[in-house]
Amino acid sequence: MKRSLTNLALILCLSPLLMHCAAEKDVRGIDMRLRTTDSKIAEMDDTVTAMKNQRSAIAELANQLEQTKSRLLQLEARVEEKNIQTRKNLDDQALLKKNTHSQIEQLRGQMTEVNSKVASITAQVASFTGDVNRIQEDKAREAAERAASAARVADEARKKADTVSAPKIIEPEQVKRKPVKTEEAAKPEEPVKPPTDKPAAQDTETGASDPLYNKGLAAYKANKYKEAYNAFSSYLEKNRTAPLAANARFWLGECLFQQKEFELAILEYQKVIADYPKSNKASAALFKQGQAFESLAEKDTAKIIYNKLLAEYPKSEQVEMAQKRLKSIK
Repeated sequence: MKRSLTNLALILCLSPLLMHCAAEKDVRGIDMRLRTTDSKIAEMDDTVTAMKNQRSAIAELANQLEQTKSRLLQLEARVEEKNIQTRKNLDDQALLKKNTHSQIEQLRGQMTEVNSKVASITAQVASFTGDVNRIQEDKAREAAERAASAARVADEARKKADTVSAPKIIEPEQVKRKPVKTEEAAKPEEPVKPPTDKPAAQDTETGASDPLYNKGLAAYKANKYKEAYNAFSSYLEKNRTAPLAANARFWLGECLFQQKEFELAILEYQKVIADYPKSNKASAALFKQGQAFESLAEKDTAKIIYNKLLAEYPKSEQVEMAQKRLKSIK
């Protein structure tokens, strides 16, 4: 439509000329020019359209560029934030590393101090253990020496008894002195109550024909221990080799034991063990010796006596009682 109007305008403008120059040659030339002009106008329209399209693309590109710039700024901001956080983390790590190193050094110092204390305590424990072992060895050695001494004293008493009559009263002129204890054994202990039980082995010779022996046995059962002691002593003066001599000697020890004369009782029991080892009273005397040593707070010696009973009289009636005593002694 636009092109037609343009052509019409040109024709109107050129009509006077056409009228003056009606030559066919001129008309053709004009037509060629018109065509050329139309072609240029078409090209210009295409260029304008292309320019319009380019402007739209440029605008779109400009919009995309703005969006890209905005995203780039956001990314830069995030990168900067990450950098700040990273620097902060590095500072925190450096501080933590410094603090950790300081704590490690403190722990090493403490460990060194603890190791030193442990070494000191170990040395003290070793020293204490050595002292305890030495004390135990000393106590065991002293207990063995006391047992051997008791045996020697009993043997000497037996030899003297062959030439000297037995005492009529239970008041010894001299009481055996207790051996000096070690520093640990010298510590105060709770008083050991003497066993209140009756003899470990009762008489099996019921209905014995000797009136003096029966008198001593009856006095003992009536808790008249001094009277019983004198009766059994008188019996032994006359019947040293009689079948009931071992029993009478045992009852002498029992009379002393019940009167808490434990040291003298131990000597009497030892005479039974030494003079009548095959008598049924020998194992009973050995057991009563252990009880007497317990009453004197000589627990180690008592253990030795009980173990000796188990070893030498394994089938005796006192074995079970000796085992119980060993378990109860700490």
